[in-house]
Amino acid sequence: MASLLRPSSVLHLTLLLSAGACAGGGLRVSDVTPQQIPALEAERGQRPQDVYTLTRLGVAYFKAGRYPEARPVLDSVVAHDPGNGVAAIYLGMTAEQTGDFTAAKSAYQSYIGLARNGDLRTAAQQRLTLVDRRQMEYEAHQALANEAALATMPPESNTVAVMPFRYSGTNADVQPLGRGLAQLLVTDLAKSRQLRVLERERMQAILDEMKLGDSGRVDPSTAARSGRLLRAARVVQGTLADLPGSQLRVNAVVVDVATAGAGSSASGADQLNRFFDLEKQIAFSIFNALGVQLAPAEQDAVNQRPTQNMQAFLAYSRGLIAQDSGNFAAAQADFNDAVNLDPNFRAAGQSAAGASELSAASQQTVTVTEQVVSNTEQLPAAPPAGPDVTQTALQNGTEGTNASAGSVTAGTNGGTQGTQAPVTQQQGNKIPVSEITNGQGAAPTQGYFVITIKRP
Repeated sequence: MASLLRPSSVLHLTLLLSAGACAGGGLRVSDVTPQQIPALEAERGQRPQDVYTLTRLGVAYFKAGRYPEARPVLDSVVAHDPGNGVAAIYLGMTAEQTGDFTAAKSAYQSYIGLARNGDLRTAAQQRLTLVDRRQMEYEAHQALANEAALATMPPESNTVAVMPFRYSGTNADVQPLGRGLAQLLVTDLAKSRQLRVLERERMQAILDEMKLGDSGRVDPSTAARSGRLLRAARVVQGTLADLPGSQLRVNAVVVDVATAGAGSSASGADQLNRFFDLEKQIAFSIFNALGVQLAPAEQDAVNQRPTQNMQAFLAYSRGLIAQDSGNFAAAQADFNDAVNLDPNFRAAGQSAAGASELSAASQQTVTVTEQVVSNTEQLPAAPPAGPDVTQTALQNGTEGTNASAGSVTAGTNGGTQGTQAPVTQQQGNKIPVSEITNGQGAAPTQGYFVITIKRP
């Protein structure tokens, strides 16, 4: 090899890296910044289908808060590279920030199967846990903002919503039953295949967005307004009141949303310890008011009691109030109290588990999730140099230049001349790296030093 060198020559050594040299990725997501957006947009212009470039651009847009621009870029990456975990999680966060919660849920579910470790999977799972709640809050906000348009739209037939019942007494221990009774009625009405019953939480989100106190929740016009916002055809509302002798009276009315008029009503009174019998009486009266004829199996299902323990149900009702206010830790404690009082109270056990997940997930905001992902994840490896090479003949007509991304050129002084330097060839002759390094070159990486001699 020494015979090829002349004192007056300029020696160029070029290390051409293959795909194996960057197979591990190496670029952390935290290395991508909004300041890189102009350069990444230029790269996209040159390589519009390159998922490596598009992934970095989508992440950079997200970090800059440019969510509408990030969305189509990340959509494209996920469509062409379903195994790209970085694109999946950033698509989930982007969709969530723009209010597309269906897409957010799908992306988070995909990422849970792609995440590299348990911490990343947990971060995605916690976002997934909160998405349903965020969706109801977002939709309530959007409904109120578009109330005028919704008022002109017909309700969805056979759709029923139930408002929390207002307690007009003075016993603080009984007051939570207004929330618990609404949940029982939602559960029972949903046993009929003829009705579509909206979740109690969805109604609560509308009421919270309307900023209504309990005093404003028994007016038929309020029920009709909330029903229009939910596009429900009927809304059930009512009151609870104390009677002498530890009795409780329940009044319920079915409001027709289209006419804002109170229709059929149902009422009953009984001892507090017979509350569940009273609730069943009201439920069957509401079915009659709605013109629903229950099948025998449906009637049997409605007759089921979630618990026979009134104290357990009161604890459960307190948990519903705490959960509606966003105090998930307190809700979990109340639900656990209900389970301790009645271990067979299945709804309380399920609610306790859900509140536990919400309590943990509420600490994992989108910002926190992004920080965890950014500091932990690595981007997919850059693609190897493709077959497209630009060759330029030099003046002596014996040398060509191959442009290669990721190449490194070293001069005779040993200094690096840049990371985007050309690969130079002399009559197509290449000397393997192992020869130049006396067999001590990096075995896992395939590459060549290309020696070019330029005479003065």
